[in-house]
Amino acid sequence: MPKPRSAADAPRRLGIIGDVHAEDAALAQAIEHLVTAGVDALLCTGDIADGPGDIERCCALLQEHGVLTVAGNHERWLLNDRVRHIPHAHDRRTLSDSCLEYLAALPKTLEINTVAGPLMLCHGIGEYDMVKVWPGSERLGPQRSEHMDALLEEGAYRWLINGHMHYRTLIHFQSLTFMNAGTLSRRHRPGITLLDFEADTVSAFEFAESGMHHQLTRPLTPYPEEPVWRNTEAFTGASPPIVLYQDQGT
Repeated sequence: MPKPRSAADAPRRLGIIGDVHAEDAALAQAIEHLVTAGVDALLCTGDIADGPGDIERCCALLQEHGVLTVAGNHERWLLNDRVRHIPHAHDRRTLSDSCLEYLAALPKTLEINTVAGPLMLCHGIGEYDMVKVWPGSERLGPQRSEHMDALLEEGAYRWLINGHMHYRTLIHFQSLTFMNAGTLSRRHRPGITLLDFEADTVSAFEFAESGMHHQLTRPLTPYPEEPVWRNTEAFTGASPPIVLYQDQGT
């Protein structure tokens, strides 16, 4: 299987993999699908640890295919032997040195210079791996973030891709487009995303018995009726985010 180009080449097409949670079979399928689709780089939002599959194989797959990966809160918990009461929690004492070294070396953030401008990849927001950003919906009120607002004020990034919330969405700010990558966890409707900056599209896929199922393709640019926020302080709770699912509301 060919490897994607280095992100240093200013990628035009990005394959986005959300929180992994040791779903090694899904991760292998996701990588194969995205590489076959001709992406220039693969990105992953972390949380490789704590799930029902093979974490050792997940680490090997991410390394083998040069997936640009950041650390999530589950890596931090695992490496510090914390919050080990959760379902399918890994015990660091059972993991190989190479696996632990890979997880420990993961950065909290990565900057990728795409053809459409600089992109930050992180798990929460920047260095803060537990932060959530959400404009509000019937099921969840607004989740505002001073860390997100500081990034918006700084203006250094055109794109931000994160994980943590396990729900594939787009939120448009005036200076930045924010995307949650979702998850591979079978508990939360697993799927992946493909960003095509030249075509100005985002395509969402889900796992099916017959292979990856195309959910939707839509413009990255917001439609006129879709909200564009100044910052998270402006969230009203009345305008849910754009969901990257064909048949699931907010």
